[in-house]
Amino acid sequence: MSSPAAVSQAPKKKVSPAQFAREVRAEARKITWTSRKETWITSVMVAIMVLLAAVFFWVVDLGLSFGVGQVLRLANAG
Repeated sequence: MSSPAAVSQAPKKKVSPAQFAREVRAEARKITWTSRKETWITSVMVAIMVLLAAVFFWVVDLGLSFGVGQVLRLANAG
């Protein structure tokens, strides 16, 4: 059996730093950036979801703390 590491691969072509920079610039031109309004709306939605998650976990924590406290109080009373 041959292992995956034993499979020969084509040697990688050396690229000069200048050629690399040109390729990076060419790829960067293809990027479609979001508008300022879209970024703002998305940021507000993320902030709202983080706030909702924080409130949810705070309520769950309060409930669990209360429940554990009640169980421990019953264990100590008996």
